[in-house]
Amino acid sequence: MQYVRGGLAILLVLAVGAACSGSPNRSHATATTTALERTPNSAHAHAAPPAQPGQPRSGPGGSDGPNGDWIVSQGGTGDDAWYVFQPTSPRPARAPLVIMLHGYFEFSGYDSLYQFIRHEVRDGNVVVYPRWQTSITAPCPGPYNIEPCITSALHGISAAIAWLHADPANRVQPQLDKTSYFGFSFGGIIAADLANRYAALQLPEPKVLFLAEPHDGGLAGAGEPALDASLAGIPSTTLVNCLDGDHGVLSEAGKSQSSCNAVLPKLAQIPDAHKDILLASSDAHGEPNIIADHVMCAASAGDPVSLDALDYFACWKILDALRDCGLSGTNCAYALGDTPQHRSMGQWSDGVPVRPLRIQQTAPIILPTPAATPPVPAR
Repeated sequence: MQYVRGGLAILLVLAVGAACSGSPNRSHATATTTALERTPNSAHAHAAPPAQPGQPRSGPGGSDGPNGDWIVSQGGTGDDAWYVFQPTSPRPARAPLVIMLHGYFEFSGYDSLYQFIRHEVRDGNVVVYPRWQTSITAPCPGPYNIEPCITSALHGISAAIAWLHADPANRVQPQLDKTSYFGFSFGGIIAADLANRYAALQLPEPKVLFLAEPHDGGLAGAGEPALDASLAGIPSTTLVNCLDGDHGVLSEAGKSQSSCNAVLPKLAQIPDAHKDILLASSDAHGEPNIIADHVMCAASAGDPVSLDALDYFACWKILDALRDCGLSGTNCAYALGDTPQHRSMGQWSDGVPVRPLRIQQTAPIILPTPAATPPVPAR
C-alpha cells in the first residue's frame, strides 16, 4: 500500500502540480523581452518600454472600496481548517459573503490568493476561505476521488459561517442571500460542484459563480471528470463567468475541451445573457509582459510582480461586477456580454490598449493560431 500511495503521489506531483498549482511562487508577469516582441523605431530605440496599467481608482476592480482594512481569523483543524476575513475601518454590521476556494498545493495559509482576498474585503465583503488540503493526497487524491476535498471545503465553509453567527455584536454578519462563489484551478472544480449541490449541502444559494482556470489536473482524463456529471443544480438565476488564459489549461496538449470548455456546456439551464466564457490574452507590448497563464488570478503578499493588469481588469473586475450586477443591478456591462467595459483590459502607459478579453456565451472558446498571437517569452 505504501508503494501504491507513493506512486500516486508522484503522479499527482507531475500532473496536478503542473496544471493545478496555486503556488504563490509562480508569477504571471515577466520583465524579459526579445527582439521579436517589440521592434522599436530609431526615434524611440532608447525610450523606456511602456508600463502596464495600474489599478483603476473606481469602478469594478478599483481601489476606492468602502473599507480600509481587515481582520483575519482562523479556525478548524487539518483538512477542515478555515479563514474568515472581515472588513474594518469602518466595520459594517453586515456584508455580502464571498466564498473563495484555492487551488492545489495550498497546504497552509492563504497566500496564493492574498491580494484577491484583500481586495474583496476592502470592497465591502466578508470572505470565507476554506483551506481544504493538507498534502498532495489528503484529503483527496486529485480527480480520482474529489469527494473528500468537497467534504473538507464544506466543513470549512459551514464552520466559518457558524463562527460569524456566534457573535453578531462583534463579528460582521454574512448576508447569506448575497453570496458569491469563486474558485481557482482545482478549487474552481470544487466551487462548481458545491454551487451545484448547495441546496442538499445547506450552503448559501450562489448568486454569482466565477471560475478562473478550473481544472482537475487531467489525470483521470480530459474534460474535467471531477465536475459533477450535471450542473443543473446551479440556479438559472446565477450569474456566471468562466475565465481561461491563452497560456493556461487550454494551451496544453489534449486539453482543448477542458477547463471552461467543459463547464459551460453543463449550464444549459442558465440563459446565455447570464453566463460568459472568457479568454484572457497575453500581451508583450510593454514591461513587464502580461502573461495569461494558469495562475493569472493568484497574486501573493510577497510577490509584487504577480500583481498586474490581469488581476485588476480581469479577475477582480469580473467578480466585483458580477456581484454588483447580481445584487443591485449595477455595473452589468462590466460583468456580462461582449461589451467594451467587459472586454477592456486597460491601456499601456503609451496609450495602446492591452489586448482585450475575448467573450462568448457558448463553448468552446478556441485559442488563436500561433501565427496570430504575438510571441511571449518563456519563463
